[in-house]
Amino acid sequence: MTKSYLNFKTRINVLTGGILIIWALFIFKLSEIQIINATDNTQGLREEKIEGNRGNIFDINNVSITQNLTFYQIAVRLKELDNKEAFLNDISKCTGVHEAVYSEKMNNRSYVILEKKTRKDCEYLQSKYPKSLDIKKDYKRYYPEHELFGQIVGFTDTDDRGIAGLEYQYEEYLKGKSVNVPFKINGFQERIYDATLKNKDPENGSDIYLTLNKEYQAILREELLKQVEKTSAIGAMGIIINPQDGKILSMVNVPDFNPNLQKDFQGDYKRNRIVSDTIEPGSTFKIVTIASALEQGIDRLDEYNVEGPYDFYGDGSKMIEDHEPYTVLTLEEILAFSSNIGTIKLAQNLGKENIYKKAKELGFGSETGLNIQGEGRIKFRNTKDWTASSMHSVPIGYEIAVTPVHIAMAYASIANGGFLLKPYLIDKVIRNDEKIIQGKRKVKNRVLSQNDSEILRSMLFNTVSIGSGKGASLEGWDVAGKTGTAQKSMDGGYSESKHLSSFVGFFPKDNPQLLALIIIDEPTMINNQFWGSVSAAPVFKSVMKRIINIDSDIKIVSNDKRRDITEKLKKSNQVLIQKNIELVIIPNVKDKSVRDAREILHKIGIKTKVEGYGRVISQFPEAGTKVPKNSICDLEAHI
Repeated sequence: MTKSYLNFKTRINVLTGGILIIWALFIFKLSEIQIINATDNTQGLREEKIEGNRGNIFDINNVSITQNLTFYQIAVRLKELDNKEAFLNDISKCTGVHEAVYSEKMNNRSYVILEKKTRKDCEYLQSKYPKSLDIKKDYKRYYPEHELFGQIVGFTDTDDRGIAGLEYQYEEYLKGKSVNVPFKINGFQERIYDATLKNKDPENGSDIYLTLNKEYQAILREELLKQVEKTSAIGAMGIIINPQDGKILSMVNVPDFNPNLQKDFQGDYKRNRIVSDTIEPGSTFKIVTIASALEQGIDRLDEYNVEGPYDFYGDGSKMIEDHEPYTVLTLEEILAFSSNIGTIKLAQNLGKENIYKKAKELGFGSETGLNIQGEGRIKFRNTKDWTASSMHSVPIGYEIAVTPVHIAMAYASIANGGFLLKPYLIDKVIRNDEKIIQGKRKVKNRVLSQNDSEILRSMLFNTVSIGSGKGASLEGWDVAGKTGTAQKSMDGGYSESKHLSSFVGFFPKDNPQLLALIIIDEPTMINNQFWGSVSAAPVFKSVMKRIINIDSDIKIVSNDKRRDITEKLKKSNQVLIQKNIELVIIPNVKDKSVRDAREILHKIGIKTKVEGYGRVISQFPEAGTKVPKNSICDLEAHI
């Protein structure tokens, strides 16, 4: 082989190598432009959907019932990182993770995810490493009060969408508005920093403020749980409202569940049974018959023969009995001692149409109007569908199905002077500092006269003072209320061993500020704990006693009405005489029986209003006072 040939071959090899090198450089540059950087190629442009924060839910005192926990994904673009050592030091200080851990991760790829889900907020480092540091936020719904509001508030799914309770019902308000944020990637699907891309902030969801009071809620739950354990009951329910405006201040069902762990609980634990479940109210429904009687002009002291057992059909097939034997009871005593015989006889005299009419007026048989989805289906048949047994069932709270909210609102109408209100749970909804929903008092109808509501409050006060509701009495407070004990419907009949025991009451009698309904589900029959007077009434007392101690807004309302009226009477006597209005002098009826006192006063043309039983211990106006005929004299009696 000649020397010239070898030189030629060498030149060829060098030339070929040079061409290959040039070609490789060309390919690399082309890749950098078209694949790696792709900065000027729209194929490298992507969009990421960013959701606005979900709105939160608060109690009436701005206590947070929900929270949005923030999690961060932290990634780094190694190609854009100028000082690896400084970066490792900074990120380690922020997260608490050792530098060596991150250093090992950063040896393999140009775009490295250092943390997938950390609670550590390192966004302050973004300004120091704008090109190299990539931080993305994520959120998880959290319920800091655990079980306390679970059945009311509900919960969200993994995508932060409401699927139960208020989270579901108010999803359109709570959810944030999303935006699409542009970003660029290279051929390895790694993000590329581009300062020219402008981001748009998403809009956060609305905040919802409830009428619920966290402290009330905690007290009610604790006392219900205690009583469930004490009475071996399967559960309990309770609701507290302001009877003057319809605000729901507390709503509790036990057993309950923790929405942070909702997958660990069965569906029954998640139901807001006060709203969703219907019950037969039992003796709390007797107020309907009493209210109807007053409306028909029957006097509270009219007497009725209630000797039992009462043969309803006259053939011995249906015998009505009272819990205790009585002979003669006044209308007031029929309510106070919860006489089945008295209530049924009274209802028979009034007729089914009057009973049905008053029940409908008091809200039984129609939806309450509460702004919560899933209200239970009411059962209250028209009188044309009543059977022969209905007249001994309906007046004492059977053959009718209502929610506990219905019972509470019916009694609220007595407490507030005769107005049936819509209950409400949402106090306000705020979006971007603007109030878009405002809860307020809404009157459905006037269902009782002012006079009848006053009489009913007085009668319910006596029910607690000397009747079946004694267990609910609060020292220093005029509590009014009614017990109820209903046999549970089972297999087409009624169980002899399973009951719903209840008490509904309010205070103070003359200007009620709080009303509560307590229901104990299937308390034991041992020691008669299945009676509402034994199982439910004491819970009312315990709950209200604790609330009074912590809430300075609950006060005894000072009332100088008697003194004011006395002064006005004295000043007006001369005017009345000049107008030829006949005046009479109030006699002294203290220490006399209520019956004798009423008889004495009626003879001189004075009407009476009585609280209590037995002998008169005080009277107003006082003896010797001149008043016009047909005036009312208030008598307070005690056994």
